[in-house]
Amino acid sequence: MERKITQLTEQHARQIFADVNTRNVDKIVENYAENATFQVPTLDSPLVGKAAIRSYISSALTAFPDWSLDVKEVLVSGHEAVVVNSVHGTHTGPYTTKDGKSVDPTNKKLNQEQLTRVVVDESGKVSLYRAYGNPSAMNRMLRPPQPVVTTRTETTTSTHTRGASPPTTPQ
Repeated sequence: MERKITQLTEQHARQIFADVNTRNVDKIVENYAENATFQVPTLDSPLVGKAAIRSYISSALTAFPDWSLDVKEVLVSGHEAVVVNSVHGTHTGPYTTKDGKSVDPTNKKLNQEQLTRVVVDESGKVSLYRAYGNPSAMNRMLRPPQPVVTTRTETTTSTHTRGASPPTTPQ
């Protein structure tokens, strides 16, 4: 039996985040409507549907087995909440990028402040989850090591800055 809600409560919003900290993927995904949209700072576009959300959360929890969310403040209006939260975890497991590439564990710690908008439908299921934050820390952490490329160029110049040594040509 689906429960009908007239508005989202702070307690319900906090429980959605608390379920993530259980790391139980089934319990987390149960909070979402079948056609829910889900977007976090590292995603260029929203995921749509429980299957896509399940896949993303499973991958994230494999890569960051100690992943946790801390809720600092919840503001509720009707079926929506804005949550001030932080995300923490250590990249100790393999991570598969959206293009299928595997990233080996870096053992780096992630600490990110976020502002998250959550909208629920009439049955109390999340229909929209949109977290805002700076994705650069996570992107740097998950970026595969770049090969070091050195190039040798020979240059010759006939001018130099006053007081500086004249330029030299590499041997």
